[in-house]
Amino acid sequence: MVQARRTSILASRLLGPAELRFLRLADELNKDLTPAGRRRLYGALRKLPNGAHKFQLGRLELDLAQIDTDLKDRMARLEAVRDGIDSKGDRGEAVIRGTTVAAHLIAALARDQAVDAILTDFPSLTRDQIDAAVEYAKAYPKRGRPYPTKSLKTTLAALADVGAFDDDGDLGDVEPRPIP
Repeated sequence: MVQARRTSILASRLLGPAELRFLRLADELNKDLTPAGRRRLYGALRKLPNGAHKFQLGRLELDLAQIDTDLKDRMARLEAVRDGIDSKGDRGEAVIRGTTVAAHLIAALARDQAVDAILTDFPSLTRDQIDAAVEYAKAYPKRGRPYPTKSLKTTLAALADVGAFDDDGDLGDVEPRPIP
């Protein structure tokens, strides 16, 4: 059963076992089912008791035991990831538990940088914390403007390598100019 729950200003959608089963089956059978077949499949799954692992729709017979096991494992992994993240940080942003580092920032950095580079920029983090931040960001995408994929420290080091901060000589007297 899909339920909407109001949390502060935003509404979050809760998915029940029937919806999770349907999404998993639809992912596997996407090319084999017509839109009408998907609707029939979802309707039949909603009527199926939660404990039932065999499913029949017309001539189609499915064993849901493997899907249920997979869903249970994925939900356990998600719970483990959520245990490593504090979703109510100082600024209302998800932070890695025990730190003030934003989980979505680390996930953004992980798109372009190796874990070792992130550990250099954030020596207080562990590999497990970085992995948890990346998994958390996949499950709960950041709203609004994305974080950059390079840290400030890495960006400044790259600029220094190309000589952006080198003193090329005397610039003379620099004075403000009137705006025409």
